[in-house]
Amino acid sequence: MIIKLVQSDFLTALQTVQKGASSQSTLPILTGIKIKAEKPGRVVLQSTDLELSIEAACEATVKKEGTVVVTGKLLVDIVRHLPDGAIELSSEDDEKSVAVRAETASFKVKTMPPEDFPAFPEVGAEKTVDIEAQTFVEMIKQTGKAVSRDETRPVLTGALLNIEEKNLLMVATDSYRLAIKSIGTKTAGTNKISILIPVRALEEAQRALAGTKGKVKLSTDENLLKIEAENTTIVSRLIEGQFPNYKQLIPKETLLRVEVDKQEMISSISRVALLAQKNMSVKMAADGQKIRVQAATQGVGEAQETVKAKIKGESVGEMAFNAQYLLDGLQGATGEKIVFEFTGPVNPGVIKSSDTDDYLYLIMPIRIS
Repeated sequence: MIIKLVQSDFLTALQTVQKGASSQSTLPILTGIKIKAEKPGRVVLQSTDLELSIEAACEATVKKEGTVVVTGKLLVDIVRHLPDGAIELSSEDDEKSVAVRAETASFKVKTMPPEDFPAFPEVGAEKTVDIEAQTFVEMIKQTGKAVSRDETRPVLTGALLNIEEKNLLMVATDSYRLAIKSIGTKTAGTNKISILIPVRALEEAQRALAGTKGKVKLSTDENLLKIEAENTTIVSRLIEGQFPNYKQLIPKETLLRVEVDKQEMISSISRVALLAQKNMSVKMAADGQKIRVQAATQGVGEAQETVKAKIKGESVGEMAFNAQYLLDGLQGATGEKIVFEFTGPVNPGVIKSSDTDDYLYLIMPIRIS
């Protein structure tokens, strides 16, 4: 194999693919990145840990075709430290090592047998849908923070993606908060899809598709999801199990509605939370046409701020919430104004965008002792 690539393009592809490689594995081949040089002018990189597989392609001048597998982290570190400009990768016919050259720098790195590298997963594509890449990224951003990291409840360690009648819905919960994002689309077709996507696949898709324009194609069968963009493909195993009935958690009535400037509220909670050092809770209460936010830590101090608000309804008293969970919900909402809806101090609070109904964030209160 003999190829020439642009350092920045190669590094971008390597960094995307490295996320699928195993950092610690009893199978050394899973720590590697497979590099396949194809004519004309294309190099394909692959990685897998048998749960998540990532493929990325970049342009290259291919002088000689070939395939090598190199330890992913080492190759990324080498290419990251090379100067901008052209890089040459070459391997001997026995392909037991690969040389990396750029200007005056030269590296020789041992390789692993390509035949030992797992085949990239094939997805049956029983159901497919095309959606805008940035729409998909936005859905992940607005719900991803609510995904549970508790492995004892596997069905909560991913997000539910429902596609039905040209409507996309993504839902995530960790039992303390619930995030829902819905988007209408003209391209969903007639396929009905209901799958649980692991959080790691969501995070890597968000990262890999951050600058992608146009559409991505989602294909799924009983066990796998494939996300295809122009130069990147991600395949992930799906989570088995039944996602909770989240609809029954959403309050059916509202006693108190508070509309505030989103950025003012974020800034206020961020400042007050500096004094919520032990349990990270902040207290909130409607006060005239203002909402009062306060926090205190015994032996440290206390803080209080008020934010102008449009308030409708009856007082529900003082409520306490996890400060970081509040901030996650506020940052997920779009627009300049957000709405809080409350039904009581021990009932869940709801955060919505003021000018759209496509986002809902429900947060459980902390009991005030």
